Parts: sequence; C-alpha cells; structure tokens
Amino acid sequence: MAKQTLPVTQLMASIESGDADTAHSTVSDSESSKTTVKAGIYEMSRLSQAYDLNGDGVLDAAERAMKDMDTTGRGYLTNEKVYQLMNEHLEMQKSLFRFKKVVIGLAVFVALLTLSNLGTSFAAAYLAKDTATNDTVLVDAKSNEAVSTQTTADNFDYTRAYDGTEGRRLCSKENGAYTCTTASWLKIPLDEGVRMIEKCKKGKTVDLRRTWHDKSETVVPICPTTKGTFSQIESRFGNGIVMTLSDDGKFYELAGDQLTQNLADACDANVDCGTGLTCKDNLQAIDACKRRCDRLRFGPQRLQGCYDGCDFRSCQASTTEG
Repeated sequence: MAKQTLPVTQLMASIESGDADTAHSTVSDSESSKTTVKAGIYEMSRLSQAYDLNGDGVLDAAERAMKDMDTTGRGYLTNEKVYQLMNEHLEMQKSLFRFKKVVIGLAVFVALLTLSNLGTSFAAAYLAKDTATNDTVLVDAKSNEAVSTQTTADNFDYTRAYDGTEGRRLCSKENGAYTCTTASWLKIPLDEGVRMIEKCKKGKTVDLRRTWHDKSETVVPICPTTKGTFSQIESRFGNGIVMTLSDDGKFYELAGDQLTQNLADACDANVDCGTGLTCKDNLQAIDACKRRCDRLRFGPQRLQGCYDGCDFRSCQASTTEG
C-alpha cells in the first residue's frame, strides 16, 4: 500500500499549532512507528503515544527529551538511561549548591563592605566636627590651630636679641669680623613658645627656624622626641636644646649647640658661629652679587644701592684674613 502524506499546508498548520509530533512528519501504513491519517486528522505514532504521559496528543519538552533518549524505539527507557538521567540530575544539584555558596559569600562580602563604608562615614563625620576651614587651611575647631599630617612640620621663628637701647643691635665690624660688645641671647615670643610646647607634647613635628640677613633660613628639628621634658618654665629637647622662661616672663630663651652655625653657614655676628669660627664677609658671594649689579646697567645712584644690598656673611675659620 502506497505511503500517504498530509498536504503541505495542512502539515505546516499542524506543526505550528503544536498538535503534531514534529519528529515524525512523514505518514505511512505502519502503525508501529509512524503516524497515520484518519479522516484527514494527524495522529501520533505508537512510539510517540508511549511518551505522551498526559495524553494530550502533543509531546512537551520533557516528553520529547525522553523519546529522543529512546534510540531503540522500545517505548520506554532502560535502567542505563535512567541511571544517566539521575547522574546528570545529581551533578546539576551539586553545581547549584556550589553556586548558592558563591552567592552567599558575595552577599556577606557586600554586607561587610557596606558596614565598612558606614563606619568610615561615621568616623569622618566625628572627626569633621572638631575641624573647620579658615580660608584654605584646615584648623582645629577648639584651638584654631592648623591641622597637618606628620609629614608637615610647624615652624617656629626665633631671633637673636641684644641688650641694647630699644632692642638695637650694638655690633661692629672689627678686623673683618662682626663682633657684638653687648650681651645677646636667642629668643622666641612667649605665646609661640607655649604653643610649641603643646605641639611637642602631642608628638607633632616641630622645627625651629631662623631667618638671616640675606633672607636665607636655618631650620632645626626639635620634635617629635622621646627624650624631651616639657613644662611652662623649662623644656628640654632630645637634641640638647633648652628653652627657658625669661626672668620677666615675657619670652623664652633658647640655648644649645644645635643652634650655632657651622663653617660656611650664614651668620649675623661671631656669637652665631660655633667654636673656632668667626662671622666675616663672604667675599665670594659679595663679588658675585656685585657682578650681577654691573650687568643691570644701573645709573650711578641705583648701582650703589645695588652694591649696598650685596651683604653676605658666613662663619669662617678664625685664621682666615678679613
């Protein structure tokens, strides 16, 4: 008996509507494995019917997968196939369990990160309440002192004071050396000294700074120190510098070898230099300055003014001729 097939239009309509077993679109007279046509209606083969568990005449995705695994056409799955399915199912469960652990770990990490950010925000808010801005400088809201890191030092200026009328320096140049005939001392204003002591107590970085006649500076680190002792009357620093309150209580007096200048360092008088050194004109620096004045082609009066500004003194060996 010749094979019968559905018309193309009817077959395509049946496939699109999901009523046909699309794995067997060719119709024959064999009832064991092929579909048949009765009164123009598409029917499932007996093999497909064996896997149509709900009897709706259509194989869903699970039913079709079972049928595809039946490569021998028995109409049922063997133990080997069932075993294979169970292994795949168990492996999928293991994969899902591992994925679940990863998701839980990520959730815990996100929670910890969120708590860390909240802690940082609270800490920043707590610290910010004690600070304020003064122009472009961050200052402590209570003491109005600049807030800085340990890499930034607070500089406190000190000067040499002379025992003369109205604070005039009574020094003169004798034999090429600058000698002062009156007593002198190194001093720092009272309020600056008190502030410096407080910073050293807190372990801040503190430097003493002196500006010389030629605008150069000498900076001496004094804090932080582990050997310092601090009080409003007398403070001793680890490098040997001592700061003592004056008899009249108006300033602090500084003393220590660290405050004396070394060879070739700038100086204002002999007392600024270390042992065996004398404060004299730095002839090399003066000559270089005057040559710069000559290149500027000033008028006579302005040229002399430029020469007068060539004032450079340094600590030199006492045997050096002035």
